[in-house]
Amino acid sequence: MPAPALSWSKDWRLKALVCFFALQILFSTLLGGWIHPRPFAEDKLGKDVPSALRAVGYLSGFKLLVGQLFWIKVIQYYGDSDNGGSHHYAKLYDYCSLATDLNPNFIPIYPFGAAALAFHVKRPLEAVRLLQKGIEANPNEVRLKLLYAAIAYQDTGQLDKVIPFLEAQVVRGDAPEMLSNILANSYAKVGRTQDAIHLWQRILQSTDSQETRIEAAQKLQALYNSLKTRKTKQ
Repeated sequence: MPAPALSWSKDWRLKALVCFFALQILFSTLLGGWIHPRPFAEDKLGKDVPSALRAVGYLSGFKLLVGQLFWIKVIQYYGDSDNGGSHHYAKLYDYCSLATDLNPNFIPIYPFGAAALAFHVKRPLEAVRLLQKGIEANPNEVRLKLLYAAIAYQDTGQLDKVIPFLEAQVVRGDAPEMLSNILANSYAKVGRTQDAIHLWQRILQSTDSQETRIEAAQKLQALYNSLKTRKTKQ
């Protein structure tokens, strides 16, 4: 027995589907402005990513595909020498951040963007923010934590902002040893000598590395001497 023919006038599901996509097209500009706000709306890269595609990506579940397409645009933006002039890749963090919004588990975005921001564009704070976002979305990615530690420690003017994040990672119990070392050194740099001593003591007791034991012992000796000198002056 043949299947009944599809009736356009009676099949409400077909009508609903058509209406749904019609509404997506109708409101694509508004949705694009909401999903992809300024500074993207007036930038040439933002115009190259159709607002309708972004809207469909969010509404229909193709967000990962849209994220991959946008990531290609980010790479093209970074590779375009015209963007390295007076603005010096001004939108690089914004574009990397949007790419990670669309696909937070696509790991290559984070080290690429962070390395470019920290070492090429010389904006380490933006690199730190991008890596924080990546670590929060992918807490088991060790390479992101190592790069974060290296960049954060390099920018000593921001230690008061990055120490709480380092502490949260160390408390998890699965942080790379380098993170603990950098946190201990950061404590010492901002004058939290007792915290630095306690952490180096923990590192000395828990590490399996002879090199790290030697480093911890040397750091502790220097911190003890610093405390003695401070007490003597008082």
